[in-house]
Amino acid sequence: MRRIPVSRNCHRHGFVGVIVLVAMAAAVLIATVSLQRTTQQSQMRQSQATPQTALLIESAVSLANAQLQSDPAYQGETWNISGESGVLDRPAEIVIAVRPHDDEQLRNVEIQVKLGDKLPRVSRESLKLTLPLPQAEQDK
Repeated sequence: MRRIPVSRNCHRHGFVGVIVLVAMAAAVLIATVSLQRTTQQSQMRQSQATPQTALLIESAVSLANAQLQSDPAYQGETWNISGESGVLDRPAEIVIAVRPHDDEQLRNVEIQVKLGDKLPRVSRESLKLTLPLPQAEQDK
């Protein structure tokens, strides 16, 4: 039986192929770990923003209701809270928009809360609801 000679060049190609595969596997592993870490950080920021956003929406609903009780012509407002105020860890903008409803005794209210001013640390929430006018206004 005759042996087929294998050249040194063939061994080099095999070694280079193994090195390329190992480097690609390392790159994929690094990218996967980096993506998981970024996702975890994003989820952590979102979970921190949710209670603050919920409190801001609750405050806006209370304010809109109180304003409509005192002034049925109330159309809404915008308030800005700076991050340095000590109340929030980042700036917030709250927009209250009041629009007429098909029923004259009701008002459509839309509340939008934007917490943060720089991506990816921005959280947005909105709420649409219908609020009644005060009883005296309804009797007219």
